[in-house]
Amino acid sequence: MKFVFQPVIDLKRTSLLGFEALARFSDGRSPDLHFDQARSEGRLIELEHQAIKQIVASTDCIPDGYLVTMNASGESIQYFSDLTCSLDRRLRWGLELNEGSEPSGCTEVRRITQELNVQLLVDDAGVAYATSERIMNLRPDIVKLDRSLIAGYRGSPEVQELTHSLLHAARSCGAKTLAEGVETQGDVELVVSLGFDYAQGYFYHRGLPPADLAEGMRELNRRVGIDVSGF
Repeated sequence: MKFVFQPVIDLKRTSLLGFEALARFSDGRSPDLHFDQARSEGRLIELEHQAIKQIVASTDCIPDGYLVTMNASGESIQYFSDLTCSLDRRLRWGLELNEGSEPSGCTEVRRITQELNVQLLVDDAGVAYATSERIMNLRPDIVKLDRSLIAGYRGSPEVQELTHSLLHAARSCGAKTLAEGVETQGDVELVVSLGFDYAQGYFYHRGLPPADLAEGMRELNRRVGIDVSGF
């Protein structure tokens, strides 16, 4: 298991907010397949904690002050104290609550993330259990709207209604909003017009291994003018 870091952009400041760490497996299968298999075999927490440890060990390449987010199920977050690694406090950290996490496994995630002094993100809002109700109950720091909403927004009144509902829920509890799946300049213009705070997607970068991160961020600055201070 290896990781790439996909940049997250602050749209209002046109600057780099930080990165999401994305798992990559040598057998070519998608991360979802690996984690779904681990869940079915009863070793999801083990695999997710292994991933978190490896991410934490791979962040020397990231300058001070940036946000690094990691995906986790509700169960893994609730057993986070079992991890033997410590977070590098020169960085800011976030745990992305997986959309497939059942509500019964998420009852303590807000308290735990506050105790850990890390941000809580609701991942892939609009899919599975990542509903407006979850947003209102957990009051996360950031709500990430699923890429399907950005891709389908222009052509579907139903998608538009769902998008507006999720944005309203996020804003009503003080959360920042992040658009996933931003792939074109048109997508950037759309999410800016909808008032999103942050964005990520292939328009900015697919994701970079640690060794290539600095040059990749300098190229991002040259290509679209994103402030990447520290790189």
